[in-house]
Amino acid sequence: MRVSQRSGLLGGVALLAFAGVVLAVALTRLYAALFGQHLALLGASTPLLGAGLGAVLLHAAPGLARPPALFSRLTTLAAATSGATVAALIALLHVRPGEDLTPRSSLLIGAACLASALPFIFSGIAVAAAIRHAARDVERLYLAQLGAAAGGAIAAIGAMRVGAPRAVLAVAIITALAGIPFWLASRDRDGAYASGQQRAPGALVSTFVLGTVVLLLGDFGAPWLKLPGVRWVPLDKVELQAWSEAALVTVERPRAGMAWVRLDGSAASSILDPKTTPPVHPDEMAYVLHRDRGPALVIGAGGGRDVRAALKAGQKEVHAVEGNQVVVDRLTRGRFAAFSGDLYSKPEVRVAVGDGRGYARRSPEPFRSIVLSLLDTSVAASAGALELTESRLYTVEAFHDLLERLTPEGTLLVTRWDGELDRLLALGAAGLRSIGAASPKDHLFACGAARSTALLLKRAPLTAGEVDALRRHCKKNKFTEAFAPDEPGTERRRQIVDAAAGGSPLDLVPPTDDRPFFYFTIPPRSLPAALRDVKGLKEDGVGVLVAAALLAGSAALLLAFLLAPILGRPASLLGAPDRGPRARALAFFLCAGAGFALLETALVQRAAALLGPPSAALSVALPVLLLSAGAGGVLTARTGVPVAARAVATRAQLLVVAAVAWAAALGPVLSWGFGLGLGGRLGLALAVLIPPGLLMGAIAPLGVRIVASRAPAILPWCWGLSALAGLVATAAGALLAPSFGYASLLLAGGLAYLLVALFTPPAAEGDELQGPVSARVVERRSSG
Repeated sequence: MRVSQRSGLLGGVALLAFAGVVLAVALTRLYAALFGQHLALLGASTPLLGAGLGAVLLHAAPGLARPPALFSRLTTLAAATSGATVAALIALLHVRPGEDLTPRSSLLIGAACLASALPFIFSGIAVAAAIRHAARDVERLYLAQLGAAAGGAIAAIGAMRVGAPRAVLAVAIITALAGIPFWLASRDRDGAYASGQQRAPGALVSTFVLGTVVLLLGDFGAPWLKLPGVRWVPLDKVELQAWSEAALVTVERPRAGMAWVRLDGSAASSILDPKTTPPVHPDEMAYVLHRDRGPALVIGAGGGRDVRAALKAGQKEVHAVEGNQVVVDRLTRGRFAAFSGDLYSKPEVRVAVGDGRGYARRSPEPFRSIVLSLLDTSVAASAGALELTESRLYTVEAFHDLLERLTPEGTLLVTRWDGELDRLLALGAAGLRSIGAASPKDHLFACGAARSTALLLKRAPLTAGEVDALRRHCKKNKFTEAFAPDEPGTERRRQIVDAAAGGSPLDLVPPTDDRPFFYFTIPPRSLPAALRDVKGLKEDGVGVLVAAALLAGSAALLLAFLLAPILGRPASLLGAPDRGPRARALAFFLCAGAGFALLETALVQRAAALLGPPSAALSVALPVLLLSAGAGGVLTARTGVPVAARAVATRAQLLVVAAVAWAAALGPVLSWGFGLGLGGRLGLALAVLIPPGLLMGAIAPLGVRIVASRAPAILPWCWGLSALAGLVATAAGALLAPSFGYASLLLAGGLAYLLVALFTPPAAEGDELQGPVSARVVERRSSG
């Protein structure tokens, strides 16, 4: 079988891109489960880190992959990617950093990150080599890469169901298979990119394909991919482990009529034996005023404790919404169905998997009670692991939607940890104002026990009799009253509810859909001081500390790889006769990489929130954006090199306008669309994602064509700096979004594309990319 060089290159790059996205998702899940949610950001950052390092390495050592050994080296790089993937998995399963970020733990985490980046370094060299020596077909190459990456995002959802470790081994197989199209293309002796091509080592391909397949099949026969432990969960007490795209679900062996369900070692909920009566909890205030009158909606049903509490109160119709499919299908309706007394199969209970806020808003009937109990553990929250985590249910708009779906006398009950009560009061008061409540304090009552406090929000003002009933309930069960219309507890809480509190060391501004970070309590004005307080962040802000460390480390790395080639090989820039355009080319790709990362983060997260399910970002939003970006690149195929600079500037300026417009209008547009049906929400998401995707996708291919017409030797350098700039922007975005909202990312992305328009380098006269690129021409360009 003979494959053309063009087809082999496109096929091999597509397989590497497909596998890379699956690997990125699997690493993110492994980092969260093994090391804690605060380190998941590091796992998600390894693709950009590896891609940047690999491309810059190719610039420093062009002989790693160039004609006439181009396809032979690409085959070897695919095999190396496969081997490095296996090595990274083994390393992760054996690295056990401590709970605290001590120097030893930080060193181990750094070693794990380096091991995780190795597969992406090898694949990054291969992709950069393809762009360097196939610049004439960069539009097809870009579409193949982004289209395959979109497919990988969708496939990652299914891959996680077999477990993150096995998904990593599957990636090793796919990357080994990527060597096959490269190997077949090496047999085309006089193809589109080089003549006299060296034969690729076919035995190497077969060795890695067969070896990785044996490793994966061996795990099914004699499991060896066992997790050494999960943070805060003793595996010797775990009866069941199940992976999903959202988390590792573990269930501990039942004891005293109760089995604990945890997500990534935290977010605990309990499955109860029917004979076990759980202790009374403050969140049962939801039924003090309504007794058996319903219907009731339980959001974040988990193992079913809150559903059982509703049934105990006499509710005849309970809607239970759970965001994790595995918890419903494999636990409460599967293996632990009998243990729970078939709780989720009772005629009074209606179970749905998805987003609780969307379920409530689109429900055809209002609810008398909505219960939103604890969705995480105090361990994770107190460690600061959730600070950078979105909480789409704890926003002003979400509370507005839930309150609007109540009957006129209905109640919303929200339970949080004691230390979060002030922020919850501010949020609850803002939500009540959004539905027209003139005096929010008259609608609120809170009492607590066991380190958690339940806040009841009544759509109509509480009557004196209702306040007395709630107060008697709390006293009877020895709960501590925390807030009442006539007794706010403290003067500060009264000011918080009246929106008059100031001078707090914590951020009490109610979270919004644009800034959905309930757990992030550092005021924007205090962020610089907080980042300097490393000791304080280690104690109660490790999520912020990790993001800051990633930002500092990636920025230092970017600066080093920007300067190192100049200092090591001055002719690459300083000594070049056209050093001005070359410097502009570097600045162009730096800004393009940062702009893409910033807009991608903001648009994907906002569109995914509109669609609802936790998997929406992977299954819809990210694939749509990637596919539209690939299509945007293809649409530039007929753009000649002489006019490419003008075409880039036009698209970059349109992106600036779009970014500013979306920053101002995206919130209201999405809030309006949230009540639409699935088809309407999907259509709106496509309208949000496709136009900017088409514009962003045109920038990089046009930039490659421009640089290839003038200084093709620096293409890998430009490509690598673009990836590293994307890494810096990702880390910066992780701090910007919680402080200033996703609108700030859109504006920052718009600024980056404004600089793209400013730094667009001029193309050489004539169209140098027409026709085949021979080995002789490639060698001449490399030496230049």
